[in-house]
Order: sequence, then C-alpha cells, then structure tokens
Amino acid sequence: MNLENKNYKNIFISFLMGIFLSIIPIVIHSDAYCRDDMQVQYMPTFYAIGSTILHAHLVPFITTHTWFGGNLIGEFQYGILNPIELALYSILPFIKSIQYGADFIAVFHYGILSSGMFFLAKTLGISDKFSYVAAATAVTNNFIYYWYASSWFPQFTSISFMVWAIAFTLKANQSKWYFLAAIISIYLMITIGFPQTIVAFTTFGLIYSFLEIFKYKNIQSCLPLFAVGLGGMSALISFLPSVAMLAVSDRNVTSLFSAGSLIPQLGDLLFFSNPVHPSHMVMMSYRHIKASHFYVAWFILPALFFIDWKAVRSVPTKVVSIIVCMFVFLVLTQGPEHLGPLRLPFRYMAFFQIFLVLTVLYFFDQYKKIHTPKYKSFCFAGTLFILDMISCVQFPNKCIYIGISFILCWYFGLRIAQKNMSAVQWIIITVLFTIFSRGVGGFHNGAMPDWQIFPRISAEINLNSVDPYYNMYLVDNIFNKKWYKNSDQYIKDIGLGNVGFARNDPSINGYSPMQPSGLSRRFFSRGEHKASVHGTTSMEAGIRGLEIEPVTGLSFFDLMRVKNVIAFNGEQADTFDREKNAEWQKTENRQYATVFSHPLPNEMLPGSLSWPLQGISVAEQSVATGTHEAMTLSLRSKNAHKLIFARTYWPGYEATFNGATVPVSAFAGFMLSVDLPADASAGKLELFYRMPYLKLSTFLFMLSVLITASIMNIKMFWRKI
Repeated sequence: MNLENKNYKNIFISFLMGIFLSIIPIVIHSDAYCRDDMQVQYMPTFYAIGSTILHAHLVPFITTHTWFGGNLIGEFQYGILNPIELALYSILPFIKSIQYGADFIAVFHYGILSSGMFFLAKTLGISDKFSYVAAATAVTNNFIYYWYASSWFPQFTSISFMVWAIAFTLKANQSKWYFLAAIISIYLMITIGFPQTIVAFTTFGLIYSFLEIFKYKNIQSCLPLFAVGLGGMSALISFLPSVAMLAVSDRNVTSLFSAGSLIPQLGDLLFFSNPVHPSHMVMMSYRHIKASHFYVAWFILPALFFIDWKAVRSVPTKVVSIIVCMFVFLVLTQGPEHLGPLRLPFRYMAFFQIFLVLTVLYFFDQYKKIHTPKYKSFCFAGTLFILDMISCVQFPNKCIYIGISFILCWYFGLRIAQKNMSAVQWIIITVLFTIFSRGVGGFHNGAMPDWQIFPRISAEINLNSVDPYYNMYLVDNIFNKKWYKNSDQYIKDIGLGNVGFARNDPSINGYSPMQPSGLSRRFFSRGEHKASVHGTTSMEAGIRGLEIEPVTGLSFFDLMRVKNVIAFNGEQADTFDREKNAEWQKTENRQYATVFSHPLPNEMLPGSLSWPLQGISVAEQSVATGTHEAMTLSLRSKNAHKLIFARTYWPGYEATFNGATVPVSAFAGFMLSVDLPADASAGKLELFYRMPYLKLSTFLFMLSVLITASIMNIKMFWRKI
C-alpha cells in the first residue's frame, strides 16, 4: 500500500485518541463496558475461550460445559475464527476481573474504530482536521456506547472492522495491496459474527460497486465488487455452521420481543443534534428510553445550514454511495421487524449515524460558506428553537436541560460558521456535549437490566473437557428490582447465562440467541412465550426434568447427568421440593438458593455416555473431549443398539462403528444418540464433531485465496483507469 508516512502517523494518533476518549466512561463508572449481556454472555465466554487457548492450546468450536449455548461456532457471535479477537481473548485470563477485562477489550476496539473512521474519512476526501472530528464522533457515539460497547458487544466489534472494510473497498482498485486489505478486513468483519453489520456492509459494497461499474465500464471498476465477493467467500467458514444450526433452532420463531419492539419514531431522528431529547422506542415494559440514543453530534444541524449547497456540482461516486446508504439505513430502522433470523431493525441506527456524520463533514469540509448570510444564521436558530420547543412539549421535565442544550448548540453552531476552529477545539466540544448528554440521560442504558454480575474467574477453565455431571439452576424472573439490587449476592448461590464458563461450573443453563428448540421447549420456555436467551427456567422446568423418558425408563435429569438441582429460594425451590422423589435429598441451604442432589445411575459409564445401563460392556479408549470420544464395546446385547450421550445434539456430530458410519440423531428432541447395528456385534465406536459444511467452506476459503492471488498478479487489473 502506498500510504504516506503522514497518514500512518495520523491513523496511529487517531487510534490513541480512541483509546483515550473511551477511557473517560471508565473513570466515571468502572463497569461502563460491562453491562447486561457482557456480564452474562460475552465476557464469561471470552474468558473461557482465552483460557482454553492458553491451557489446551486449541480454539473451542463446541463445548459440553453448557447444554444451552455450547455450540460456540454455531452461535456466530464469538469471533472464534477471527485472529485479532483470539489474541485479545488470550490476554483476558491475565486480567482477574471481568469488569476490567471488558474495559480492556472495549477500549482496544474503540482504538480500531477511531483509526478506521479516520482512515475512511480520509478516503472519502475529507481533510485531516475533519477526519479527526469524524473519529472522535464515532468514539463518543451514544447509540454505540449504550447498546453495543457495553452490552451487544459483537455489533460493536464488527462495526469497528466495518469502517476499515469500507475504506479499503473504496480503494480496492487503486493497488493490489489495497485490494488484499479489503478482502482481509471484510473477513475480519464477518467472522466477528453480527448479521446486521454484514447486511449493512453488503448493501454499501454492492451500491458502490455497481455505481463504479456503471461509471467506468472497465475491468478495474469491477475490483471493489470482486473484493466484496472474495471477502465474503473466505468468511463463509464462520457463517455456514450458523445456517446449519437453524435446523434445530427456535431462532425463526417470532416473539413479542421482536414484534413492534425497538423501532424508533422517525420524528425523533430529527433530534440528531439534541443531546438531551430522550429516545422513543418500545422495549417490553419500557415505553420511553431516558437517554438520548439518537443524538449524533452537536454540529450536524448547524453544518447543514452553513454548507454552500449551490456550489455543489459534482460528487464522487464513493460519496454518493455513502449518501444513498445513509437513507437506506434510515429506512431499514423501520423494519421489517422480523426477517428470518434477523431481529430488531433499530440496530441499523448506528450505520445511519456513521454515514450521516461522514456525509455532513464531507460537504462542510468541501463547501462551507466563506461568508455566512444573516438569514442563514436566523434560519438555523429558528429551526433549532422549533425542534427544542417540540422536545420541551414532549418532555416538560427536561426543559431546563433542553434550554441549556439550545444555548450551547446555538452558540457553537454560529462559531463554526464564523470562525475556523481547530480540530482540538472541535473534539473537545464534541466530548463535552457527550458528557452533558450522558450526565442528563444516565451513564448506563436504562433499558438494560442493572445487574452487578461479576463472577470470580476460575484458573482451570477448559472448554474442551467433558464433565462427569451437571448442575441445573432453577431461576425464573431476573428482570426485577430485587435482582438489580442484589444480583452481586444472588449470583454467588445461583447460575444463569454463561456465568458457569467463568466459574468452571458445568450446567444445563447457558446463553443462546440461537436457542436449540428441543431443549428450550422442555426447560426454558414459558407457556406460549419464547424461551429466554439467558437460560432462565420456567416454573415447570424442575418437574419436566423429573419426568420419566419412556424408552429408557430414566428421568430426563438422569439421562442428562444432572446430579444437582440448585433452585432459587421461593417458588422455584418450593415447587421442586414438593415434586421431587425420594432419591433427591436436600443437601445444602444457601442464603438465596437450595441445593438438591441425588446419585446418578450412569456415573460409572465412560465419557459422556449416559445409556444403556445394562447389556453392554464398554471401556474408554481415550479421554473424552468436547469434539471426540472413542470407546470399545466388548460385549453388547441385541437390545443395546441405541446409545445416548449426555450432550446436546448439534448438526455436525458424526459417528463410526468399526470404521463404518452409523446414524447420529436427536433423542427426545435434544440429546445426542447413536444407532448401532442390531446384530449385537462388538467393536470400536468413535464419536466426533465436525463443523457443518467444513469441506465446502474450506474449499471456498482456499478458492478465494487462489482467486485473490491470481487477480493480484494479473497486470490487466492494475492498469491506470
């Protein structure tokens, strides 16, 4: 790549700026980047993956440490085929606090986002000064901070790579190294694993590519499209396992949470320069979200008035693409509410805001009025006043703050029209506006649960090992004031989500947006309502586990090797205590939970084998792992032709008996079973997990590498346009 030394320097400075600015929320609240799903899903999983890499020297694609959410590659949110993420995960075990681990990984990605935003702005033709402003605006973006950096983390990390992918795609036909960089950055973006980012980038990539091809009509103009296609092809290795998992998932089932939920009102989107105006969205019981999630930047509205629009004659294709995509993303925020496995269209808001900032800064940088007519200043002030009056009518309790916001935005808006402020001044004002916005609206997302779940980190985490037994946690409603107040104490006695990963506590509970259907419907669904992704249980979950499975004669808890049921004190514990049989004994009374235990009838069986208990003589050939088991069956009756394992069934499991493939299926809808020949023959059984579509995705990955190398070495593609 032929980047000038100055650009390298500026990109590095913007990276450091992103780190510095993202540390400010940590100074205010140490758990700024560890809220909601970061506490119960992502950070425990990131720590466990990092520990497994360090201790077992492998990347775990699947684990048996949880039944609900153990298909790590299929969940598509953990970036386990992204080398940068794996390197960061490997550092986490050295940070003994989940809060500080979240701070570390968030701050690093803010550096990636900031430098990528600077590079993208420069690629669009924006000056250094306003490229720094664009970078600072991305780092201080309220929407990204409230929803992604502190909770839905893969959306944040994928966006941090997306801005790089867009910039390199815009440069893909300038040199073969930019072309290669575009493919690599697209791969890194997709392998993070968040579908809306993939949709957003693909939308941009196709629009820009077709505009380039239409304009130039030569082979070089096709290079951006080739880069998009090859980057996507190379990353299918991380995406296809999720497609396979949909066959056993409830992901496609619409719920009340996705029907009409979290769709922004278009009128509120006009308040992109108001740091106080609360955001209108419905989210379950929340009707109004306190914070200003739709605030983008203080300078957007005044800049629109102080651009000399009459001077605009010709706009580059790359900028046109940004403008078109900005409006596309605005429309996408309104729906569809549920399209296949996609949820919550408001997630496109971040892309609209990023492209809005780039659009406004481009035109303001290139076409700012040299002399601002007074009527423009009056129009700006009048528009700002009207918008703020509407905001006051809607939220009279915010009138004082809205008034302060009006004065500040009016004053600094006129300043940018009349004076040539430095980049440092722009950035300081931007940061101060953000602090004011979050100070008024709250430094945490009020629509998210206010938990304090920071489990201790075990030093012995290995997601590739197989556990002899499991715990089943019975806990139902975690979205209430008692949990928000006492969660730090409750979590010492109970488990939910992927917290067990961090504590090295194998359990049935887990966290799974993909939601394996059979398991979900038995233990985690509530009547007609969809199962909770957090692995919280229905009131009947304990009773359903005690039910006898008719084929085996064992209870479901026995087949799953559930030795301990740990029920939250109250209705959950009382219900299980009332319904349990004599085998289950109350063994421990914790402050907030009761432990019930019983002997497992299958605890002497090797590996994760759970049934049959009779008519079979079996010995383990090697230590069972998450992806492989091998055992010798030296004696087998004719009735012992179905083997059931204490594992969740996922697409990708295969088995051989004496070298011949034997059927693998889901028993009772969610347990892994292997059907042996009915001739009572002895022999060696091997059970192993292979990523679905591994051969196809590996072939496509290698093909993309081959095509990329060929294009880079064919001179025809690199002639001057």
